[in-house]
Amino acid sequence: MIKPRWLIAGAVVLAGVVTSVVVLMPRDLPATRPGGGAATPAAVALPATDYPVPDGALVVSPTGDDAAAGTVDKPLRTVAAAVKRAPSGGTVVLRAGTYRETVGQVSKRLTLQPYPREQAWLKGSVEVTGWAKTGKGWRHGDWAPQLCQTCFTPEIIDPEYPLAGSPDMVFVDGAPLKQVSTEDEVGPGRFFADRKGHALVIGDAPDGRLVEGTVFDRLLQFDSANAAGSVFRGLGVAQYGSNQDYGKRGAMVVVNAPDVTIENATFAWSASSGAAVFQPGGTVSRSSFVDNGLVGLVANRADNLRLTENGFEANNQEHFALTGEAIGAAGAKITRTQKPYVADNRFVDNIGSGWWCDLGCTDATVIRNLARGNAGNGLYYEVSSRALIASNVLVGNRTRGLKISSSDHVRVFHNTFTGNQVALGVYNDKRDPDPFSSEHGLSWLTTGTVLVNNLFAHGEPVIESADYKDDPAKNPPFVSESDGNAFLRSGDGILVGWYLGGGRTANYGTARELFSATGRDEHSLDRIVTSSPFHDPDHGDYSLRPDAPGVRAGRPLPGDIAAVLGITPLATPNAGVLSR
Repeated sequence: MIKPRWLIAGAVVLAGVVTSVVVLMPRDLPATRPGGGAATPAAVALPATDYPVPDGALVVSPTGDDAAAGTVDKPLRTVAAAVKRAPSGGTVVLRAGTYRETVGQVSKRLTLQPYPREQAWLKGSVEVTGWAKTGKGWRHGDWAPQLCQTCFTPEIIDPEYPLAGSPDMVFVDGAPLKQVSTEDEVGPGRFFADRKGHALVIGDAPDGRLVEGTVFDRLLQFDSANAAGSVFRGLGVAQYGSNQDYGKRGAMVVVNAPDVTIENATFAWSASSGAAVFQPGGTVSRSSFVDNGLVGLVANRADNLRLTENGFEANNQEHFALTGEAIGAAGAKITRTQKPYVADNRFVDNIGSGWWCDLGCTDATVIRNLARGNAGNGLYYEVSSRALIASNVLVGNRTRGLKISSSDHVRVFHNTFTGNQVALGVYNDKRDPDPFSSEHGLSWLTTGTVLVNNLFAHGEPVIESADYKDDPAKNPPFVSESDGNAFLRSGDGILVGWYLGGGRTANYGTARELFSATGRDEHSLDRIVTSSPFHDPDHGDYSLRPDAPGVRAGRPLPGDIAAVLGITPLATPNAGVLSR
């Protein structure tokens, strides 16, 4: 296969060595789109791949025949037929084109991939033709897709977006139309699914245009230990009406088998989740999760899950709720998972949090990611335990750069925070541990937080803290160690809200005040700055200029963290994101 090409802002890669750092961004993943507009599947690029076709592989083509031999010269027509015919351990190869189908459960080990240097899309929609002009738009009769209209949690619906849980979708020339509740509301850019009348009504003229309507809820599910080790790579998946209820066909591709690999794939415009991983040992790499209805990727009990070099952008297009106890909107959300490894990803412009680990995650490693412009938190570690969050860039997130809530022993090293509404929020929430967390010894109390060598620029207060437990009198302080940080501010004001334990929180205006009161941040830097300390933030380079405050201001980097980051231990590192 062709190795992915990497863009490293302000850096040069020679023989695998990066001469200076910043945020790794795969060229083939979707970058921020011009004008901030939503992409269509046709506009979301698949990476170039060149996977070899093994002997005995079954080949599929949009012009094939399911009665054919399944060879290059005589391909099958559908992926479903190829999956049914393929032996365990076999490979299904897709020729270029669009496949509109559902495969169902896959209970054997298979590899699905495109033909070398070709691109294939699998869609949950069909082309819709035969329109009649009406007073409100154009009407297509005989429309009754078998999609679940009740497979969602009512509490997750924002009253401002009452149809978020509906899996109906319509696209005109790849652009999504907005669903409305009545035919009277139909107008340009809108559609109405008339279930009683078995019709579809759109407000855009269909003549000479590609109109697609969703009819399938999922592509496939790798299921049972028999499918362990399956591979899904190099393919695009879009426009499936996946359900918000994760147990009821809740993603376009569901991994319910161990040790499955997803790579160089794209998941776009699902009604809910792009992909789901519900078994241990999964690997998701160099893939794009874009414009999905609720979340790009969801995972539960997916121990040792590896998320590397992926792009998660503009998910929660359906505007599911962002407040309440049933929420889940994010680029990627993981729950009840041991040792998730999250490295070198982009979490950008999601209508929710960027990356979120919740409900009993343990021993997470979260390194070298970019979390930018998310409506919620850039990174979020909630009611979980033990994590290393290091050398990430958190910029312009509209709630917090990083949120730690009811999670113990989280180590926060060498992150760069800039332009967030609040850089870092540290809290206890009201809840007591659920049965899963109790069984695994989690307290759901924030304690043992370590904050070392981070760079906080432009935004006050830098740290916000609060304890919402009903009886916090015996709760310990949140932070056990904090030093070597650089606080670069544009003016005076509250620097940090610091939790002292026992329900008490104090505000401090300077690092010196914080040290005098708590003994923390003895060697930290606190400066008023009038210009950016970064080399080229407009192009993603958040390394410090040579003359910027924070250069060589950090405390010695522990060897174990240096090893995880793949760098040499440093005695006087820069504050903020590290090079490698």
